[in-house]
Amino acid sequence: MVKVILRLIIPLLTLVFGQFDTLAQTRVQKSQDLAVIQLENVQIKAHSIGSFFSTLALSSDIPIGLEIAFSKDTRTPYAVDFKKGTLSELLTQFVTEHTEYAWEIRDGAVNVFPKKGYRVALFEDLLKTRIGRFSVKENTSCAALVESLITTSEITKVLNVRGAKYRAPDLTGFYIPQVGRKFVLEVSNSTMKSILNRVVRLSPTAKFWVIATNSDGSLNVSLAANHEDAKKEIQLWR
Repeated sequence: MVKVILRLIIPLLTLVFGQFDTLAQTRVQKSQDLAVIQLENVQIKAHSIGSFFSTLALSSDIPIGLEIAFSKDTRTPYAVDFKKGTLSELLTQFVTEHTEYAWEIRDGAVNVFPKKGYRVALFEDLLKTRIGRFSVKENTSCAALVESLITTSEITKVLNVRGAKYRAPDLTGFYIPQVGRKFVLEVSNSTMKSILNRVVRLSPTAKFWVIATNSDGSLNVSLAANHEDAKKEIQLWR
């Protein structure tokens, strides 16, 4: 049984998506199928969809990727009070309340994405872009991994065609999120979405990715991670 009580989590996504408060007590049972993972007493109150899903991913050790919907106020409050059931039931409850979104499990990760008519064309183009070769070495930070991915020739080409610019989130605090000291990755002919999914599925720390727009209109792609040395049961206070 894994229990997690959180009141503050990941300064990086707090900056990107806003402040949030959460109290979660989660039990995760191992399963080859993410959809039937058992969750218990999940209570999350967040001021953005990004912080909502980052909290769920990091507190429950569930790999999740999020594509933000078009013209959606990312600072809209999001909350869930889920007593007991499967991950599938929790996600279905969420998309029933927020009808612009759908969910699926792809590449071993949960993907939450906008339905047709709500998708940002740039995000859709980037996520389906195939990258010939991509690798991650040991001791790579989340920010460095994303930067390396964004600067591949394939992704750079899409950004140039779209006239889009990428701006990395500002990092604050003494801890820089890492994907794992010993984490390495070598992939070829894979889409950007598949690579991000694989990272959050295999990394011992990074369990959440998001693609969104910054306040200045620039592209934001971020990973969120727990501290590698953190205990499975932690309590953090504001």
